[in-house]
Amino acid sequence: MRTISIANQKGGCGKTTIAINLAATLAREGRRALLVDMDPQGHCALGLAVPEEQIDLSVLDCLLAQRKGERIDLERIRWQISPNLDLAPARVDLSRFELDQPGDRSDVNLLADMLASVASRYDYAIIDCPPHVGLLTRNALVAATDVVIPVDTGYFALHGLTQQLQTIQDVDRRTGSSRSVRVLANQYDIRTKLAREILSELRKRFGSVMFETIINFNIKLKEGVSYGQPI
Repeated sequence: MRTISIANQKGGCGKTTIAINLAATLAREGRRALLVDMDPQGHCALGLAVPEEQIDLSVLDCLLAQRKGERIDLERIRWQISPNLDLAPARVDLSRFELDQPGDRSDVNLLADMLASVASRYDYAIIDCPPHVGLLTRNALVAATDVVIPVDTGYFALHGLTQQLQTIQDVDRRTGSSRSVRVLANQYDIRTKLAREILSELRKRFGSVMFETIINFNIKLKEGVSYGQPI
């Protein structure tokens, strides 16, 4: 199973929209995809029309069970969105996971261990990360074989990207392993001079790890989320 974390500690850069649509596209292509929401905002469920009040068990329950040396099978929390797409949803109480942490370094491996138990069921796991660097994001990075960093083409993009790359390097150093890292320009508005300048600077500084693909600003992406559907 290939595990792709969508991560950027800067908010508002489109992580959840990318996670939902990447997972849905893989599923449409016939790949078995699991979308894992590691953001307490729970927007993956919202963006796929899964009612929060009907979510009995969530990612939090699995992580807390792992922490106690027990296990809740992902099968018990998953929602089937389409024939090849499953969702492991989060609720707002996921924030408890970081508040209740015992400070044990092994806690960063909980998600990786949880996903290892279903690795034979899926071709891809797509992980939506919260907009900060904490235990949830570190779990997602440790579990990842690949990290996609979406960056909008606004003024703060360069600063946030540098910080995110440093965080990933820190995880690589601590775990003694490495993951493939790619940068994705997102919400690009070719009509603005600032966006063109920021994109040019991104390519100059990070061209070796940037996708050639650029996702343009498109209102249809926002409308899709509001309808609970991928694009």
